[in-house]
Amino acid sequence: MNKYVRYFLMWLLMLITAAGFVLGGGWMWLGYVISLIFVIGGDAVAGDDLTEPQYRHTWLLNLQLYGSLPVLLLMLAPLAWMTGTNGDWLGLGALIQSVTGWDMFAARERTGALSLWGGVMSAGLMVATAGTNIGHELTHRTWSPAAQIVGRWMLAMTCDTSFSIEHVYGHHNNLGTARDPATARRGENAWAFIVRSAVGQSINAWRLERERLAKKGISVWSWRSRMPRGIAMSLVYCAAFYWAGGVTGLVIFLGTAVWGRSLLEFVNYFEHYGLVRVAGAPVEPRHSWNTNKRVSAFTLYNLTRHSHHHAEGDAPFWKLKPYPGAPTLKHGYLTTICITMVPPVWHRLMIPKLKKWDAHYATPAERALAAEQNARSGLPELMGESDWRPTAA
Repeated sequence: MNKYVRYFLMWLLMLITAAGFVLGGGWMWLGYVISLIFVIGGDAVAGDDLTEPQYRHTWLLNLQLYGSLPVLLLMLAPLAWMTGTNGDWLGLGALIQSVTGWDMFAARERTGALSLWGGVMSAGLMVATAGTNIGHELTHRTWSPAAQIVGRWMLAMTCDTSFSIEHVYGHHNNLGTARDPATARRGENAWAFIVRSAVGQSINAWRLERERLAKKGISVWSWRSRMPRGIAMSLVYCAAFYWAGGVTGLVIFLGTAVWGRSLLEFVNYFEHYGLVRVAGAPVEPRHSWNTNKRVSAFTLYNLTRHSHHHAEGDAPFWKLKPYPGAPTLKHGYLTTICITMVPPVWHRLMIPKLKKWDAHYATPAERALAAEQNARSGLPELMGESDWRPTAA
């Protein structure tokens, strides 16, 4: 039974975050702080998970995915409520007080700008790790209208429903090539990558949707287009936060969305950093950075088994294999995000790993592409690299 229960860890973190929002004040940071301690600390002490359990009751796993949307909405509701200056949006304050005795109105009086910033950091982390991550899992199920709808409502929390188009039909075909904005180049700064990737993926999504609809004689601005429908989904969240807290509420939601989207782009950054592939060549496990850190795997529904995900994009998370022989990151996902935020540290960590990839994983044609990136990387340790002998990682 533990193999099912462990994937409820994400729900637990969302509920802890929601409790922090109900408590208000400094507790608004609770979800952010607990998540960092639990995931980063857990990865440090719990080691790797290389198991491949068999699941008979996959409905329990699907429940965790689809049920995450209402849990996220329950989490966001007290955050929106706390942005108001008076009144009782949706009667939430009165409901909490009648059930628990907790005075949310008094808590709101203690919730200043620093506390609301904590709300943004906590909620943004949750809508990225639960919303975007699970939305990613569901929108890969292109055969399921229900999965598409639920997944896109999750992606709308970061104003990024276009991800369901560009990621599935663009990134998975183009990763490791110059055509993919979500593949980071050697020496590229993570902060600059966030902007380049976000803009490039949005442009590609509009292009892909325009080309799809053009075959049917439909405008990309039609209501049958997924792009304007996705924008409308995000506007629903904007309207709800504005209703709850006016301009302050809207700013808090947009701040949450930007932070959550930024976290996605940090993940995009390191998942394929510096790896190259000849356009048109098969996508193989060696074209993604993998990690099998236990707590990251359980909280992120095996997103960390990224090498298998790209080898078989429509495989559900419970079927992903650990691929211990694939290119591997040293740390789990949250730890790696923190490292990428400090580019000199990140590059120092990854230079030997890139050299090892070139020597042990790359084809001759890919080594030539890698040499071109090395020359433009701005990293002296790579710019002079011409020896393809095996290098220790």
